[in-house]
Amino acid sequence: MDRERAMKEAIHSGEMEGAYVSAEFREDADEYVAGEISIEELMKRTKRRWTNRKEVVSHGA
Repeated sequence: MDRERAMKEAIHSGEMEGAYVSAEFREDADEYVAGEISIEELMKRTKRRWTNRKEVVSHGA
């Protein structure tokens, strides 16, 4: 399966399950599809983004 199809399917699947797909993730996904970053880098960026958001939410509570 090619990268573009895999990303479209992953995003669609997430949205069908009610997940929020951020603009930042879509930009990273575009870089992955273009071959500018690896799947490992995409996962690293996504994990970092969610970790940072969790910290903001927990500190604000």
